[in-house]
Amino acid sequence: MKNWYLATFSDLLVDIETHLHDFFKGRPQVAPLFWQMADYHFGWTDRRETGNGAPLRNVSGKRIRPLLVLLVARALSGRHEHVLPAALAIEIIHNFTLIHDDVMDESTERRHRQTLWVKWGTAQAINAGDGLYSLGMLAMLDLRDRVAPEAAIEAMGVLLKACVATVEGQMLDVGFEQRTDVTPEEYLTMIAGKSGALIQASTQLGALLSTDDRRVIDAYADFGLNLGLAFQIWDDYLGIWGEAESMGKSATSDIEGRKKSYPVLLAFQQADEALRAQLLEIYARKKLTRANIRTVFQALETVNSAQQTRELIEVYFQRALSALDSVGLDNEAQRQLRELALFLVERAY
Repeated sequence: MKNWYLATFSDLLVDIETHLHDFFKGRPQVAPLFWQMADYHFGWTDRRETGNGAPLRNVSGKRIRPLLVLLVARALSGRHEHVLPAALAIEIIHNFTLIHDDVMDESTERRHRQTLWVKWGTAQAINAGDGLYSLGMLAMLDLRDRVAPEAAIEAMGVLLKACVATVEGQMLDVGFEQRTDVTPEEYLTMIAGKSGALIQASTQLGALLSTDDRRVIDAYADFGLNLGLAFQIWDDYLGIWGEAESMGKSATSDIEGRKKSYPVLLAFQQADEALRAQLLEIYARKKLTRANIRTVFQALETVNSAQQTRELIEVYFQRALSALDSVGLDNEAQRQLRELALFLVERAY
């Protein structure tokens, strides 16, 4: 499936990568460390080391959000060049959130390598994330040369609102770490911001910059939000039942980190009193033993958490497809959006 992804979207992925790299390389470098950290985080350091133009393993990420921007634009206008600044901005902003998320979660690995805070320290990782946020906003300014001024301003507003929603979702997520009464419903509200907002902004921006039809713009935004929810819940699934080699991190890292993901919250909500008491004791610990991890897996199996999680993913996935179909288009880019949506809820990494 990974090979299908790279083959199907190779032209757009190359375009994204080329323009993203050029955007960074065209900047004055007063503090070389920042640019070195950006090179490393985006996978460009390893790319140069291979000598053949291909990133090592999956260090450069999937570039899903900018790809969504370009595909929506192609579906509506038959081209994508006019939305490239927005696509770059979304990807840069997304990576800013990843760097800060790694700091907050104390994650030591991303894409099979050390995270920035592990390699360069927490303070410099925060600085690097802040720098990427600013560069993302600068990238949006390049829309001025490609679309009407009113559209560029509205697009900036869409991205800024998505950033606020992402921060709110992240704050809810951090707050959940101190609580034992988080419900699955609260969790869905949290991921709608933390994970859904930027994916929704991706599809919304692709439409906003390619048509004036508000019904169509709203439909693509709805598609992105529901896809974002399905994407994150599937990510939660992989964080427990995925394969370590594919994920680029330990297969039990989410449980070891006592992450209150959707499958775990189902166990908290539906387990009997004795089992719930065990879970509360385990998730109050600072470090889990192998026996603790086995107990968590047993609790997940007892409430059939895996199946329930997959069923909810299907609900949001079907809502996403329904919104996409409501646009009424049938062209290659629109079909590729459907294929990409399916990939995102069936991927192994």
